[in-house]
Amino acid sequence: MRDEMIYFADMVSAAPGGKDAYGDPAMELKLSDAVFAEQKSIGQSEFYQAQTAGQKPEIKFKLTDYMDYQGQRYLIHEGIRYTVLRTYRTVGNELEITCYGGVRDATAAVSNKGN
Repeated sequence: MRDEMIYFADMVSAAPGGKDAYGDPAMELKLSDAVFAEQKSIGQSEFYQAQTAGQKPEIKFKLTDYMDYQGQRYLIHEGIRYTVLRTYRTVGNELEITCYGGVRDATAAVSNKGN
């Protein structure tokens, strides 16, 4: 059942020319529209295989339509920002997204106000 609400995000240039007044890169987190997904568990064999490659998958989601994902680097679920580790297209148009590194982030906060 697709009952979890997730958002995809990427870092984009926040200022014209991509730099702030001091010449540093000015970036901001740009969120996608809400997407409904099914939260899946990371299987034991998948977890240990990833560990041997130095990766630590933490959460997995299944989307009904692969077109909802446009190659963004981050996924936000319940105010926690994850980095997309891999995607896998399954039967039909479905897409599985495996993520790692859940970090509570003020910029990842999404509210229902005005959405």
